[in-house]
Amino acid sequence: MNTTVIGINQSNPASQNLAQRPRLIPRDLRVAPPEDQLELGRGEPLSRGQAMNIVLERSMAKLQAVVTEAREALGIPQDAVLDTSAEATGNRIADFALFFFEKWGENHPELAGEEARGEYASFIGGAIEQGIAEARGILSALNALSPELNGQIDATWQVVQTRLDEFISGEY
Repeated sequence: MNTTVIGINQSNPASQNLAQRPRLIPRDLRVAPPEDQLELGRGEPLSRGQAMNIVLERSMAKLQAVVTEAREALGIPQDAVLDTSAEATGNRIADFALFFFEKWGENHPELAGEEARGEYASFIGGAIEQGIAEARGILSALNALSPELNGQIDATWQVVQTRLDEFISGEY
């Protein structure tokens, strides 16, 4: 059996009795590394590209987990084709957001009718707009916000705004 000798602190009186018998720990006793630990080699610093690849790989893995969880929660099969056009995406966002109006209304009994719908649309529209701004910021930081993608985001937001306007006027 391979062993490693652990040193004893001779200046500590409590450990002087132990100095006569060093402790032995088997070398094959291994502790699993933490899940987020990554070993890349010894002594070589990571390049900026390697660091970005690590961040992107981990981000994509977490994003895939979120997408999988959302698909399961919505009952969408893994192999189902999902329409990602600006119109379809905007309508899904609006449907999801407007679903909570009734619950919101329970917390605001002083509002009714068009006034309640207007207040809710302002509230939820602000949250959606903030989410879109944050997504743009993330995509920009990753140099992934192309003019085409930016245009798709604008078109999606326009669909959401149209749906919120219809909701306020009672057309929804």
